[in-house]
Amino acid sequence: MSIQSFGKTKWIACFVLAAFTALAMPITLPAADPGALGGFVYAKDAKSPVAGAVVKLRNIADMKEMASAPTDANGMYTITGIPEGRYLVGVTSTREDFNLEYALYIKAGELGKLSIALAPTASGGQEEPQATVKKKGFFSTVAGRILVVTAVGVGLYFLIVEPDSSPIR
Repeated sequence: MSIQSFGKTKWIACFVLAAFTALAMPITLPAADPGALGGFVYAKDAKSPVAGAVVKLRNIADMKEMASAPTDANGMYTITGIPEGRYLVGVTSTREDFNLEYALYIKAGELGKLSIALAPTASGGQEEPQATVKKKGFFSTVAGRILVVTAVGVGLYFLIVEPDSSPIR
């Protein structure tokens, strides 16, 4: 090994070590800007604005709750500084509380828009448990039964009927 090749291998070794160190070091990304949510709260008719209602968000991951200021005369609300994640949405009005049945995803650095129409229920804002409707399976429907009969018929046809003799044999 000559002196010149020894110097090259030393530089290559240093480069590989530096590259490995750079890849192994944790990379810290700057924190993303928080998101925001805004919109309007309307009465049951979806036209009349509701003043004084408070929109609340509850983070599904850590159960932290955020709330808007009371809505103005036009029913407008805004919530700022929301970390990215999935949230449950609820509204507290002067009459009763309402909970939406789905989760809302807030993206960092973006403004989400959600308008809400409040429809009262018999149980004071909470949804009444409805009788669960059992969904029919595919094979208990008419189309499913036809598919099964057809598949069995085709299978039996190929098992019972002898194929025509081939001129190649």
